[in-house]
Amino acid sequence: MKIAIRVFRSTTVLAAAGLIALFALWQIADRLFGGGPLLPPPSTVFVTLWDIVKDGTLLENVIASLTRVVAGYLLSAIAGIPIGLAMGSSKYIYAPLSGIVHGLRPIPAAAWVPLSIILMGIGDKPAVFLVFIGTIWPIILNTIDGVHSVPKHLVWSALTMGASRRQIFIKVILPASLPSIVTGLRIAVGVAFTCVIVAELIAVRSGLGYLITEARMMVRSDLVIAGMIAIGVVGFTLDWIVSKVMGRALRWQDGLTGRE
Repeated sequence: MKIAIRVFRSTTVLAAAGLIALFALWQIADRLFGGGPLLPPPSTVFVTLWDIVKDGTLLENVIASLTRVVAGYLLSAIAGIPIGLAMGSSKYIYAPLSGIVHGLRPIPAAAWVPLSIILMGIGDKPAVFLVFIGTIWPIILNTIDGVHSVPKHLVWSALTMGASRRQIFIKVILPASLPSIVTGLRIAVGVAFTCVIVAELIAVRSGLGYLITEARMMVRSDLVIAGMIAIGVVGFTLDWIVSKVMGRALRWQDGLTGRE
């Protein structure tokens, strides 16, 4: 009985119940008021979703989108973490780079689309670039914040024990900054998927964003909504995977924080 109650209260079950309730209300509203051909009921949408799963269309487009997301995301992580660590550790590096970071960060990824098409044409390159330019800022800023949030007494303790600057950075600053770095990486996952969909709506001829664009041109609302559901599922799955991986990477922190 206790196990059943615990499972019922779990976040996953409650989240699923909320989605089921939403789709049930949508179906009932369609029966009562009628959404018409432009707003099909969930039953029609899920039939369409199943059709594109069976014929391989969904898998093909999901793979295309994920390939671009992973490429741009990895590039931004490889570049963003070292830049953030350097800016957070040295005021001489922070000063000249802060203007660039804070000047470019407010520009939305969508605003880069015309320039990326002019420079790179139509295809994977502009999509990867948009993912990169959209995700690098949360990674940099959270890494800087992580370095600045390192308790001073940890650094002073290391200095009193004769640690060099290199040892302090590797054994004190970097480990203490990891939670904030992980937060930036997780935020970047959501941003990455948003950016790739924007790119695929305009500059790419494959992927989930392109699938939705084609459906719009055919006035297929059911296919548009099916694509949107697929985007939500894939985005949620990516975030879940990253959270689990990062949670394992930070398992050594268990007992060091106030979280249960």
